[in-house]
Amino acid sequence: PFVITTLCRLQDVLTEEDTDVIARVERPLGRTFFQRAVTELQAAQAAAAAPQKQHQVPPYIPQQHQYTDFELGWLRLSMSSIIG
Repeated sequence: PFVITTLCRLQDVLTEEDTDVIARVERPLGRTFFQRAVTELQAAQAAAAAPQKQHQVPPYIPQQHQYTDFELGWLRLSMSSIIG
């Protein structure tokens, strides 16, 4: 027992005699991962909250015109009188 106790004291391992001594506080591994996850979540929330620019068609690209039924009917009548 003496050898084991001596080796434990040399390595700063608590023995039964030292149970009332508070060991040094170390940062738990789970806390590191949790804090990293919180940081990544906050970054993602900030990115999602940022206003997104809507895609706009450049002005040099002509937009397709949507013809009404009236315009299509008038065009058909005009073309039939020219062709036929």
